[in-house]
Amino acid sequence: MSHFCTTPALAGPRLNTLPRVRWYRQTAVLAVATATLLTALAVPATAEIWKDATGQFQVEAEFLGIRGQDLYLKKTNGVTIKVPLARLSAESQQLARQLAMPAAPAAPAVPAAPGAADTPVTAPMPGAADTPDAAARALAANLEAGNFRAVWEALPSRYQSDVNDLVHTFAANMDAGVWKAGTSLVLKAVRVLKEKKEFILKQPALAQSPVDPKIAAENWDGLVEVLETITSSELADLGKLKTLDVGAFLDGTGKKVADQMAALAKAADEKKLSLTDFPGVPVDAMPLAGIAKAKFSTVTIAGDAATLRVDNEGKTEDHEVVRVDGKWLPKEMVDQWQEKMQAAKDALTKDMPERLTKNKMQIMMPIQLVQGVLDQLLAAQTQQEFDQIVQQIMQTFAPQPPGAGPGVPPGGDAKPAADPFGP
Repeated sequence: MSHFCTTPALAGPRLNTLPRVRWYRQTAVLAVATATLLTALAVPATAEIWKDATGQFQVEAEFLGIRGQDLYLKKTNGVTIKVPLARLSAESQQLARQLAMPAAPAAPAVPAAPGAADTPVTAPMPGAADTPDAAARALAANLEAGNFRAVWEALPSRYQSDVNDLVHTFAANMDAGVWKAGTSLVLKAVRVLKEKKEFILKQPALAQSPVDPKIAAENWDGLVEVLETITSSELADLGKLKTLDVGAFLDGTGKKVADQMAALAKAADEKKLSLTDFPGVPVDAMPLAGIAKAKFSTVTIAGDAATLRVDNEGKTEDHEVVRVDGKWLPKEMVDQWQEKMQAAKDALTKDMPERLTKNKMQIMMPIQLVQGVLDQLLAAQTQQEFDQIVQQIMQTFAPQPPGAGPGVPPGGDAKPAADPFGP
């Protein structure tokens, strides 16, 4: 079965040297609609009665759609709620899945025969599953189920090779010393978050921040676990990046991080679910709710070229798409793919090494400075010691009034600090 793809899934660190991808502007609506199309392509106008698994509670609400393992409903008072499917009765779960079933795709229009009227005629087409609109629905269904690797699978194998090659090119041209220093800094920062959790959560500055200390404490270990997964992965090893397979990364580390984040979100929602009412969590709206009403249809198709129509929120736009190795892609993306990949490769092989060589000292000095601060935080044995170091850090980096000298570095004296970057 064909797939439909809208944008390459690049992995690895982003570089400001990469060229700006202006070539997506003409396919923006198509890209968003395909990547985020919810399983329901039509939203019923009438409300339904939904019952929870205990049979004690029910709510009258309009079905909006299913996102992963959550059902989104709009109550009669206008409030949108998110309900775990597992918390619903069997009948309500079945109703949700029935309403989420995508409507059968319209028969694509085929070009008129030579000498016939110019207006295309609608007729059934063999292999409808291979049409762009069907491929878009297949991709959307995978994404909705949490299979984000589907984006990678939607790329032709040669495009996947190009993306892998771009990651390998980055690793081959990155300065090993800078990368090692940067990853060491991140690893040490994670150590501080893990080993000094109690000191950080009791820090007076946290109470004055917009972060709720209670929420921070509840999610702390889970977030640290996510950071540890990333910092211990292939991304931290420049040698492994030189041979990284993006697809395998998405299957391994990528899936693990996604699962960890999903577990965090689920745990947070579970704490919000009422035990004395219908088990729904109020949300602002269903994710990208406007896209839920988007509809795809294949207007014309001739061999490996087609026109895909996107109807969304009263707007109708047609987009040229082409089939490459069995995968449907925006024509503009295909036309410019090689040019853009080569431009990105040139930036990584020429611009990046030159800038790293020229600015290496300016990059390394701040890293070393922060490393020293983190070492002091790790060495703190009491809350008082930890708080004093934090206070010194805040004084050092706090904005100074005009004419005032720089702050005092942690553990230093009142002598003005020299500018590490020179005059």
